[in-house]
Amino acid sequence: MANPVCSFCESALDHCHGTLVVHADRSVECTDPDCFDFAHVRHTFVVDCGDVAGGCRCLAEESGGDEATSLTG
Repeated sequence: MANPVCSFCESALDHCHGTLVVHADRSVECTDPDCFDFAHVRHTFVVDCGDVAGGCRCLAEESGGDEATSLTG
């Protein structure tokens, strides 16, 4: 669904309104549940999972701890 205030939507450019999260193993996920293509170029916002509030499970696994949680549960 097009966003009337989004210039990418108005221009019919392929893009995603979610944030792409890059994990320590270089896998990615998007905060938009309807996202179908995880290419960096489609996302205005790209962050490392360590920058996500609450941390990320992959960082805890890498360090041997379990204090962080995944974005998806």
